[in-house]
Amino acid sequence: MKLYTDYALTKTVRESEKFLTPKNIIFKILIFLVIFYVGEIAQSLPMLLAIMPKLMAWANEQIEITGTLDEAVVRDKIMNLLSDPSMTKIMLYCTAFATLVTLLFCRLVEGRKLNTMGFQKHAVSHYIAGLGVGFLLFSFVVLLSLCMGGITWNGLQTFSISSILIMLGGWLLQGMSEEVICRGYFMTTILRNYNPVWAVVVNSIFFGFMHKANNGFSLTAFVNLTLYAIMISLYVLRTNNLWGACAIHSVWNFVQGNFYGLPVSGIDTGGTIFSVSLVKNADFANGGKFGLEASLPCAIVMLIAIAVLLLVPMKFLENQEKQA
Repeated sequence: MKLYTDYALTKTVRESEKFLTPKNIIFKILIFLVIFYVGEIAQSLPMLLAIMPKLMAWANEQIEITGTLDEAVVRDKIMNLLSDPSMTKIMLYCTAFATLVTLLFCRLVEGRKLNTMGFQKHAVSHYIAGLGVGFLLFSFVVLLSLCMGGITWNGLQTFSISSILIMLGGWLLQGMSEEVICRGYFMTTILRNYNPVWAVVVNSIFFGFMHKANNGFSLTAFVNLTLYAIMISLYVLRTNNLWGACAIHSVWNFVQGNFYGLPVSGIDTGGTIFSVSLVKNADFANGGKFGLEASLPCAIVMLIAIAVLLLVPMKFLENQEKQA
């Protein structure tokens, strides 16, 4: 059986004349970390401004009661305010700033064209296909968890259509942000000078660590997120297109948080169309506080998807690569 490792995106990246990046992988990683944290700061500032009135009111109250403010207590209060479900919408939309930072760096500093990041032709068709793939992938995870006794189905919930649509818009931006940073920028930067295995594995490991501060993060969550990143990295390489990956990532998060009503990497996302409850003492099948992304069903679905992307011929994808 043929192993599919010859990708059109590799050729696009390596033949690009303007691509100012160091060859050493250590320097590539260091630059990625700088861009990542600058992006984090850029998307955090609007959120801090949003909680400032509540934070100041709380601080004045604390000073009146105790006469002082402890730095650790203030830090805990900030994290508490930011983790409030009401802040989720703001957090999702603010990820657009991290996307902008990454795109500006690639275009203005590295001098790269957008096609070297995977922004190729046929954006609409790839995006629509990605929405379907993302929905099916996570639905299979839900089905497996249900069969393993990890979750119980509670049925349709009362929900606000406008609230659901607002959340969908936020997830579309958030999913795109992480894909632009990790696959569009970091993976292709490594792909410039190293083989696809290095590009996929290194960016995927960092993607897993990006979620270490999330509620309920564990070794299982890290492994599954790394598998997820490997899967979506291979999807980008097989399709020679980043648009589909952006769609998969966005709808994956949306359906687990606001369609099935599950935690999204440990984050409570508020309103949901359906309701699913996690069964106690069944973390292997539901991921516990982190959600299904830290479960055995997720690992199984990701391993199957990775095998398909590595071994199964896909005429449509191959034709798209030839056209590109």
